Amino acid sequence: MKKKKMNLFFLWFMKITGWLGAVVFFKPKIYYMNRKKQGRRIKGACILMSNHVSLWDFFLYLLIFVERNIRFLMAEILFTKNPFMTFLCYATGGIYVNRDAVNMSFLKESLETLKKGGVVGIFPQGRVAVKGKTWPFKPGIVSIALHSGAPILPVYTDGNYGIFKQTHVMIGEKIYLKDYFDIEDTSEENIRKMTQFLQDKTFELKDEMERRMRK
Repeated sequence: MKKKKMNLFFLWFMKITGWLGAVVFFKPKIYYMNRKKQGRRIKGACILMSNHVSLWDFFLYLLIFVERNIRFLMAEILFTKNPFMTFLCYATGGIYVNRDAVNMSFLKESLETLKKGGVVGIFPQGRVAVKGKTWPFKPGIVSIALHSGAPILPVYTDGNYGIFKQTHVMIGEKIYLKDYFDIEDTSEENIRKMTQFLQDKTFELKDEMERRMRK
């Protein structure tokens, strides 16, 4: 897949003009695990990690973290869905991931983005939830984190999207895998443990968010 540049003019036009629509459609209620340590401003290179409920997740985070141009890893099917979707994927800086091929070009592009101080967005489940069923995290995010040394920002959304609904989002604190694991150990078992750890951290946000919502 030929690499194309992000269309910054289109991206910011979409953010600015989409603000009102986002307020109406998402009506986001945002919670923080620790706002003193991490708010909506993302500083420096970072990997944004989230559960995956819907394609709307992409637009939600582009608007919540409006100050940063997040480059999301996107499945190959989105790039070939239709001409407009193809344009949208490239214009917003989408990083092409072919889930059916042994192709690590997405890793190189992600590392280049992080090296330049950018933000890479990853939905480690690899696909949206189906009828409430969630998928386990895949280890790709661990590989990107280990090779880049960038922190991981966990975020959770309940995906409650719609004009007559309200979306709830919980933003966690940045995670450095080196603080919890021996990152020199690249064995399959250690990678599995790190992947599970990140999955648990993401869904801890869900539990905390639901606890606060019940208050």
